[in-house]
Amino acid sequence: MCDTPEQKMRRESYINSEVARFHGLIDVGQGKMCLVFLFLILAPFLRAQERVRSSVGQQPIQTFQRSPEAFFYLGPFQEIVTGSVGVEYTDNVDLTQTNKISDLKFFEALALNTTWVISHLNQLEFTFGGRVNENFYGDGKNQVNFEIAPDSKLEFKFSISDVQVRLYDNFSYTQNPTNDPVATNTANLNSLTNTIGAVVDTDLNVAVLSLAGDFTYNNQSGTTSGGQTNSSTSGTRETFRAGPALTFRLTPSILYGVDITATRSMGENAANVNSLNAGPFMKGKLGRNLEFDLSAGTTLLDTKPSVAPTYYFSIAARYRIDPHWQLVFSGSHELIFTSGTDLTKQNLFRLGTELDLTRVISFTLSPFINFGTVETSSAGSGTPTGPYKQFGIEAGLAWKPRKRWTTALTYDYIRRESSSTTGGTSSQNYIQNTVALSLSYAF
Repeated sequence: MCDTPEQKMRRESYINSEVARFHGLIDVGQGKMCLVFLFLILAPFLRAQERVRSSVGQQPIQTFQRSPEAFFYLGPFQEIVTGSVGVEYTDNVDLTQTNKISDLKFFEALALNTTWVISHLNQLEFTFGGRVNENFYGDGKNQVNFEIAPDSKLEFKFSISDVQVRLYDNFSYTQNPTNDPVATNTANLNSLTNTIGAVVDTDLNVAVLSLAGDFTYNNQSGTTSGGQTNSSTSGTRETFRAGPALTFRLTPSILYGVDITATRSMGENAANVNSLNAGPFMKGKLGRNLEFDLSAGTTLLDTKPSVAPTYYFSIAARYRIDPHWQLVFSGSHELIFTSGTDLTKQNLFRLGTELDLTRVISFTLSPFINFGTVETSSAGSGTPTGPYKQFGIEAGLAWKPRKRWTTALTYDYIRRESSSTTGGTSSQNYIQNTVALSLSYAF
C-alpha cells in the first residue's frame, strides 16, 4: 500500500489500539512506498541483487517519497490499481562491446495492491506488478516476454498478545540484464526468484526479540536477442537463512539493535556457500525531514574457492529539503549472488534527487557507481572473472496533469568495464542508452 504515516494510523487505528505498544516499537512510524508503481514507471532505479545475508530487497527509504495513490473499496478489500502503457528504445540490448543490436519495446503493465483487514489482529495483503513486453530487435527478430515486479508478495500478519507473526511469499520474474552488474552478452535474464519466510516478534518490554527464517529459490536462464542461451548468466540456486535480532528504542523515533543471520546456499555448477553474519543496526528519523537506516557487521564464509572473512555495511538516507525537493543517498558493501550462481563482492553507491519544477511536473536525477569482484564462478570453468566497474546516470521527467494520470519520460545511461579478457581484448565491456515514455492511470 502507499500510505503516509498519518493515513496508515487512521486506517489501522483499531489494530493499533490492541497492539500499539508493540507495533509502535518495531515500526517507527515509517509509511509504505508504492514500490510496484515505482517499478512500472521508473524501472531502471531498481537494481538491487539478492544479498547473501538477507533476501530483503531495496528498502522504502531508498526511493523518493511519493504521494499516496488513489484507492477504492471493493467489499472488505482496499484496492490500488494502476495501469500503464509505454514504449522504450535501447541501443545495445545484448550488452556487447561490438555488433550492437537495438531494441524497440512496447509494454503494457498492471500494478495491484489488495489489503484485507480480517479482524483487529489479522491482516492479509497481496501486491502484484506485471508487465508484458513486445520486443522488436534490430536484427529483424521479434519476441514477447513478461516481467513480475521485484516487490510482488502475499503477506499475512496476525498477533497473539505481545507476539506478532508475519508469513510471506515474495516473488519476481525479471528480464533487465543491467540489474545484474556481472551480466554481459545477454538481452533477457529470465530470472525467477521466490522467497518463502516467516518472522516472529516478541515484546520483552525493554526490547523486541525477532526470530526470522526464509528459503529462496532462484532460476535464471539468460538469453540473447537471437534466443541463444548464455551459460554464464544461467543457473539455479537455493538459499536457506535463519537468525535472531534484538531491537531497542533509543528515542521515540530511533531504534537500534543487533542481528545475526546464518545462511546456506547451494547452486548448480557452483560450490556451496555457508556464511555467518552478525552486526549492529540503527534506523529511524531525525526531525521531520531526515530518515536513515544504518547497519554493519562481519561475515564469515565457507566456500570453494575459499573467501577470506569480510565485512558488510549499508547506509541509506532520505532528506526532504522542502516540500518540493528531496534527496536520497545509499551506499553498501555486500556479498551478493549475481549471474548464474556467482558470489560477488559488490560496492554500490547512489545519490538521487527529485525536484518539483511546477505543480504538475517533477524531475529526477540519480547517478550511481557499482564496482566489485567476482569471487567464485558458476560457468563450470572454475575461474572467477575478476573485478568490474558499472556506472551510469538515470534521469526522468514526470507530468501529472490530473490526480490519476501520470506521463513519464526517462533516460538511462550505463557503462561497464572489466579486466576480464578474451584474445587480448575485453569481452565484458559495454555501453547502453535507454529512453522510455510511459502513460499511467490509477483507477
